[in-house]
Amino acid sequence: MINRILYSAAILSTAMLILSIALFLLGYAYNPWEYRLTLQDDFHIGVWTEWPDSRIVFFNDSDHGPYIGSIIALRDSDRDVYPTFVREERFGPTAGIYYRYFERIDSKLWTLMVSLWYPILFFAIISGTTIAGILWRRRKSISQVT
Repeated sequence: MINRILYSAAILSTAMLILSIALFLLGYAYNPWEYRLTLQDDFHIGVWTEWPDSRIVFFNDSDHGPYIGSIIALRDSDRDVYPTFVREERFGPTAGIYYRYFERIDSKLWTLMVSLWYPILFFAIISGTTIAGILWRRRKSISQVT
């Protein structure tokens, strides 16, 4: 039973590692404004590269997104913002994570970008430890036979 779990974890984590590396490299060839996976009308996934990092991008508006710092509002001479935001949230870019959320009365615009180094390192560690566990169990079983 343990062997089956280790083999399954090794295969799955290695496949996810290969997928993460492929997405990382695709970010250098494609941009999310032209090429994206649309799961719903308001949920899209793409890959975006800003040297030396490649990021997986989740965003809601294919006409205006993913948002990466363009102008979406203006201030008048009294420092009032037009159009008025009901809610505005932001985080990053910090540690490979970038998040923006803007909500007006009639629309929402959000973008979440996460560095692909996170899944690459995570799945490399999982793959390495499960493969090491498999090899260690094999070595142990071979030494018990002899």
